[in-house]
Amino acid sequence: MATQVAKASTRASSLVTRTLLLVWQDPDNRRFLPVAELHHLADGRFSFAYLEAARTHGSFFALDEYSDLDKVYVSDSLPVFFANRVMSPDRPDYGQYLEWLGLRGADPGDVPVEVLARTGGGRATDTFHVVDRPLRGEDHFESRFFVSGLRHVPGAATLLADVQPGDRLELRPEPDNVSNSKAVIIDVESRQQLGWVPDWLCGEVTEMIDQGWEIALVAERVNPDAPSHTRVLCRLNATSRHIIQS
Repeated sequence: MATQVAKASTRASSLVTRTLLLVWQDPDNRRFLPVAELHHLADGRFSFAYLEAARTHGSFFALDEYSDLDKVYVSDSLPVFFANRVMSPDRPDYGQYLEWLGLRGADPGDVPVEVLARTGGGRATDTFHVVDRPLRGEDHFESRFFVSGLRHVPGAATLLADVQPGDRLELRPEPDNVSNSKAVIIDVESRQQLGWVPDWLCGEVTEMIDQGWEIALVAERVNPDAPSHTRVLCRLNATSRHIIQS
């Protein structure tokens, strides 16, 4: 893998087609913090750069593969740090895995990035997650994610049997959650819990709820037989109230 290094202020010559966020969990307070961006460029290359939070947070240390917090790294292929978080195509269950993720028939060149975006690329040995950067404007917000914590909710599997693609889901703040005061519950219908919004997204969702945004959450894909963390793929769309009222 050829890697080039440039100053952080240098803009990659290729257009960006997709951006993933590298989210780090602070081991001291368990909060999730976006620390870097991985851009998939139109020419097939990738660029990696740290965000300001990585440079200012006292407990964060640069990755071995990207040791300089002030540089932009450009590579010809998906960097090893990220490639190691994608299931190998040689696995016998790889085809079923793509089916669960809704990626059957997708362009092979796009699959690794899509897998990272939809699964989070988490590993038991570290505190990083890879997520699709939400599309956010001043008045609109869009994100896609899998329902989190489904296996920890009694009766969730029974509720899941009745969830169909396209069904509306409901959001319910959980301020008394001891792990995260900004936790947001996902309900199938009134107070029938299915799981939670992923921790990395809770802060933004809570903020939009508090500000009265119109939020629609839809089950985009349902995989009853998949591992619990890939059973319900959701799509969230939110619009500021002042746009709706204008």
